Amino acid sequence: MTPFESIQARLGEHCRNFVIIIQPDDAKHSFELVYSDPFATMGLLNEACKRHAGVMDLYQNPEDAFEWEELEEDDDDEEDVF
Repeated sequence: MTPFESIQARLGEHCRNFVIIIQPDDAKHSFELVYSDPFATMGLLNEACKRHAGVMDLYQNPEDAFEWEELEEDDDDEEDVF
């Protein structure tokens, strides 16, 4: 039994509705999807997208953005020659 099948079996024993989405290391542009019920899957995915959007909004809040300031160059670095 693969780890993916093992996770699916455990969730099936303990959860009425579940969605599993994984991206294998050897296939960077694909994913595997398993779900328990197609109707519950839509609800779970919609709610997950809402939660994800809320979390991403926290990171994109303009009030929390970095403010970059120009630093003045010190003339002390140059040695005075007499």
